[in-house]
Amino acid sequence: MDNLLHKIMAESFERKQAGVARPVEKLPFITISREFGCQANLLATMLKQELDKSGKPWRIMNKEIIQNAAKELHMDSDVIDNISDAFDRTTIDEVLSALSSKYYKSDRKIRQTVATVVLNTARSGRAIIVGRAGAAVARGLQPAIHIHMIAPIEWRLNSLMERHGLKREETLKQLTETDHKRYKLIRDSIKGLDAAENLYDLTIDCHLVSHQEMVELIMKLAKLRKML
Repeated sequence: MDNLLHKIMAESFERKQAGVARPVEKLPFITISREFGCQANLLATMLKQELDKSGKPWRIMNKEIIQNAAKELHMDSDVIDNISDAFDRTTIDEVLSALSSKYYKSDRKIRQTVATVVLNTARSGRAIIVGRAGAAVARGLQPAIHIHMIAPIEWRLNSLMERHGLKREETLKQLTETDHKRYKLIRDSIKGLDAAENLYDLTIDCHLVSHQEMVELIMKLAKLRKML
């Protein structure tokens, strides 16, 4: 998958070149946003298995988005990940100060690069985009389904502690900080143009709906919207 970003960019260029000559097929995509503790990658994997049965393969974009952005900027992917998630200017400065001037990139440039990768992934179609404010960045593009996974804090706490063997206090701290980062990332992406809650087609409570039930709901909606 090393050349995935180049493939996405090439497909985008080819669509622009072909735009005058013939109509460009608008390919479907799905975004999954989640509150911390909800298993979005598990849902994406299960959903891809069902979508692939249509005979046209789908792909999942999650950490690859960060890895691709890192390649574009010639930076370490962990640094990109920290900056793209950061919600405090001091934190961003601390991360950037660790870089030599040769590899310095502004946080704005990094966020723009990540958003560009997300947007081109959506435009290239048949992609399940996990996180990275996908619903906000790709809002307005169709055909699409935007999913938001939620659950009560207590349920998410217990789930995280059970899956990762963490203590309650440190888990609660991590949960609170991560939820805030994701909220700010989405808020900054829509820049006040819309309310965050209006971005999603389906908001699903993970403590009431199983992953298999989620897949069936999403597949039903995908068929109704003729995305398969």
